[in-house]
Amino acid sequence: MRICCEGAAAAAGVTLDRIDFFAFNTPTAWYAQVCTQALGIDRDRTINLYPYYANIGPVFPIANLYHAVQTGKLRENQLALVYTIGAAATAAATVMRWGEVGLGPTPAPPKTLIQTEDRVVLADRISCSRDVLFATVPAARQQRLETYLTQWLTQTLTLSFPTIDQQPLASMLDSLTILALRGKMEADLQVRVPMTQFFGDRTISELAAYILNQLAIADLVTSTSNAAIPDSERETLSL
Repeated sequence: MRICCEGAAAAAGVTLDRIDFFAFNTPTAWYAQVCTQALGIDRDRTINLYPYYANIGPVFPIANLYHAVQTGKLRENQLALVYTIGAAATAAATVMRWGEVGLGPTPAPPKTLIQTEDRVVLADRISCSRDVLFATVPAARQQRLETYLTQWLTQTLTLSFPTIDQQPLASMLDSLTILALRGKMEADLQVRVPMTQFFGDRTISELAAYILNQLAIADLVTSTSNAAIPDSERETLSL
């Protein structure tokens, strides 16, 4: 990112301190902060639209410039640097001098706006401990775990229950939310879930089935290791 942005500024014959506004692609809640830290610029010189639109892909450069003008961060004759990323680790940056541009009507505000830019609001009140899960009859454990995961996601993502029930997890979660969910499950259920379980077409139901299998294996290992073994049957290993 530094190579791309500094290269664009050098090609335009300016330095980064001459840029009035930076329009970054913000596909995740934390990406704007990463960009400002990488370039060593003040956060007031950019804007983070993730809380408003989430990930809108290639529309971000235009949306950033639009809202920058609307909020007074970018004015006529000022310099703007636009940086965006794409698939296969591609990136592009350009420096432009903002001219006299007419703006269309202001978009309708989002129905629900989480006023946090750099973190996901966790649904801390939703929990399902390992003991509670094992106390549930085996036939109902899958549904109990799916309900726990669905409630956490609906409250965290502010989505409706039917919306996420059968959707692939990868289509709903960014990396920050995945890390938050992994941390939540590790704390509540005492189970580690690899990142690969959140990719591809895996759904909440498949994730719940994987967790139950891991818990069953861990419980079996614990039960076996705690079993009383007579000293006469113990094997002595020498290194």
